[in-house]
Amino acid sequence: MDNRATVWQGPVTPVIGRGWDVSDVSVAGDATRHDELRERRTAPTRLRPTPREPMPTLEPDAGAVLHAANVETPRRDSMRRRALAAADVLALLAAYGVLSIVDSPPVLLLAAIPFWVVLNKSLRLYDRDANLVHQSTLNELPKIFHSLSLGAALALLLGVTSDRTEVLVWWLAAMALTPAFRFAAREIVRRRTAPERVLVIGAGHVAALVARKITGHPEYGSELVGYVHAESDRLHAETSMGGLRCLGSISNFERISREADAERVIVAFSSAQHERLLDVIRISKRLRVKISVVPRLFEVIGAGVEIDQVEGMTLLGIRGLTRTTSTLAMKRAMDIVGASLGLLLLAPLFAVIALAIKLTSQGSVFFLQERVGRGNQIFHMWKFRTMVRGARHQQADLAHLNEMEGGAMFKIADDPRVTPVGRILRRASLDELPQLWNVLRGEMSLVGPRPLVPAENNQVMGWHRTRLDLTPGLTGPWQVMGRNAIPFQEMVKLDYLYVTDWSLWSDIKLLLRTLPVVLGRRGA
Repeated sequence: MDNRATVWQGPVTPVIGRGWDVSDVSVAGDATRHDELRERRTAPTRLRPTPREPMPTLEPDAGAVLHAANVETPRRDSMRRRALAAADVLALLAAYGVLSIVDSPPVLLLAAIPFWVVLNKSLRLYDRDANLVHQSTLNELPKIFHSLSLGAALALLLGVTSDRTEVLVWWLAAMALTPAFRFAAREIVRRRTAPERVLVIGAGHVAALVARKITGHPEYGSELVGYVHAESDRLHAETSMGGLRCLGSISNFERISREADAERVIVAFSSAQHERLLDVIRISKRLRVKISVVPRLFEVIGAGVEIDQVEGMTLLGIRGLTRTTSTLAMKRAMDIVGASLGLLLLAPLFAVIALAIKLTSQGSVFFLQERVGRGNQIFHMWKFRTMVRGARHQQADLAHLNEMEGGAMFKIADDPRVTPVGRILRRASLDELPQLWNVLRGEMSLVGPRPLVPAENNQVMGWHRTRLDLTPGLTGPWQVMGRNAIPFQEMVKLDYLYVTDWSLWSDIKLLLRTLPVVLGRRGA
């Protein structure tokens, strides 16, 4: 149904207004009818509702064609699809080469490689990236596992090979190589193409949050070109959106999209009327501009969402708390194995760090600090000492240098209390390695909410305290998504979402995402 014009199909009722005359209405000589009409003339005037003015549109031949949506986007998306397909083929060929070192694999296994590309295509392993801002290789690991496992099973069933050992070696090699090759393919495409031009719809808190997150992650390959606001947003637009450029009002959305060469629009809680936002989406589809929408209730919606349909209406099924005893036992087993291996393998590094600390500054090697753990229980967290002796007593004098928003946490980028060795340890996050002992003792987990000191914990109120339902972690969403760049209240929300949406797979993803953070020396 076109929202721009509504035609009433029922009986016509005359509307009495200024200048209306009985002679304007045909009446079949009935005195009663004339009396009724005279009464209506004296009744209060009823005004028709003012129809909503449609958003202006530009005909294809009335102006310039949207360059980015028609040229750059298809080229980039096509290049990415081909690069991912090539990466899969190269990974499977490399896995075949690994198998050739161990045994003499059948040639039929090579002939079956094109069928894996078709299988991956059916699993949307090539087309999904076009709809996403964050194209993550980690998020597609379950589908890669599904594809390779199904392909290996079919190879056995169809007689491509009868040696199960060969299939196992090939599968292990392919599982290791495929994600690595796909990650490399995405990076190559991102570096060789222009960033995707993103236009934000809205000028409030959520729009500003979206802009800050995209700006803080250049690996997304997105460039913010500006934002458009509803008329009611105009007074607060300049202050809420920081330095992002305002391109105008939502009523001129199509013209702005064309002039800005927008490739994607992100609808972020604009105060515009519902019909206006529907027009934005309709125009974006017509212009072939990609659309992302920040959902209502995004603060409590995590990754565990199922898309449902009820007679054409889309519903989001939010996963409830499903922390069974068995899954928690598996999490604990993972903690014990990981902490034990870490302490054993890193023992020589521990000795070198301890010696460096002892030789360069006075005080103990380790620093113990009270933290709040699961169920509001206090424990002592172990760290390598990175500050001079008595640093705690100097904090009050440095309070004016605190860079954390709101003052709930205390962080200084160039803290004068940090020793030279401590600065190196912090940059590489090596000062946190002794927390493996806390993990082994069960006071911490490899992955979990951030362990807060009591003063910080007292700032967490209401439903945010759900973060204490799981054991605090050596790493977590706060470590991966920005660490000290994340304001305190947003960090608490991330922890809440982690706890309410927890799964073993989310822990594994966070562990894997921690590695580039540490190797990239983005510590405190």
